[in-house]
Amino acid sequence: MKIYVAGKFENKEAILEVHKRLEKMGHSISYNWTTHQNIKPYTTNQEMACTYAQNEIDGIFNSDCFIYFSAEKGHTLLMEFGAALMLAKVTSKPKIYAIGEFNNESPWFFNPLVTRKNNIEEVYKEIGENK
Repeated sequence: MKIYVAGKFENKEAILEVHKRLEKMGHSISYNWTTHQNIKPYTTNQEMACTYAQNEIDGIFNSDCFIYFSAEKGHTLLMEFGAALMLAKVTSKPKIYAIGEFNNESPWFFNPLVTRKNNIEEVYKEIGENK
């Protein structure tokens, strides 16, 4: 299964660990955004911002599963979630997981297309090994 993992840029080391675990389980990562550089302010780095945004949308579009690590704040993270939710509404994929203590901070997290979990271990257990 191709999986997109969305999380805060500041937590990219933890996201990389999730990538490793998913790959060990036989899954693949649809797009690894953890290689991005910090390009804020975006107005100074518009070309790179455009490239990153296009790559992330493509990664979400090509995923079978979207794992969202909820956060108290952030702009891009919520946009990724919205893109995945709309894609699931239109195409019935990706399977969407919202994980963590902030996965109840928006009515969108209660959409029937979203599965809320307390932690990543619960998602690993549910998606299992890729056969």
